[in-house]
Amino acid sequence: MNIDEQNQLVIKEELEAIKADIIAVYNASGKKVSGEFEKGLEIKYTPTSATLTGYVYLAGRVAGRMPPIAPIEKWLIQKGIKPIEDKMKISTLAYLIARKIGEKGTNKENHLHIYDEVITPERIDSILERLNKINVTAFVNEVTVMIEKLVQNK
Repeated sequence: MNIDEQNQLVIKEELEAIKADIIAVYNASGKKVSGEFEKGLEIKYTPTSATLTGYVYLAGRVAGRMPPIAPIEKWLIQKGIKPIEDKMKISTLAYLIARKIGEKGTNKENHLHIYDEVITPERIDSILERLNKINVTAFVNEVTVMIEKLVQNK
């Protein structure tokens, strides 16, 4: 396995571990409802890059744009939340919640900063350390081979 393949393997392993940890923290948070979050987390690999994409609203929404009503209605149903007034439909409650989020955003105290919890500076350092070991070892091996060739040519 060449150095590029080794680096790609480390990055793939680390991204898979990050994804698993993000899901574990999310599931432990008590915010899990539909399972859409886990389905939305995706790792894409190419020979030159790897990216982790996922749900962006865990950290909340800012005011200015009303979110879609259907997911809020689904969430209300899954959580068993019903309107206080008997005549109000669940779809009306979902609309009112969406409108309020659009006007005011969501409460920052309730936001889940899951990516910050999992992808820490220490974790990044650990990943870089793994990659450095591979690259430094390869560099030292190349220099050793070059020195040996120079010594033999004397």
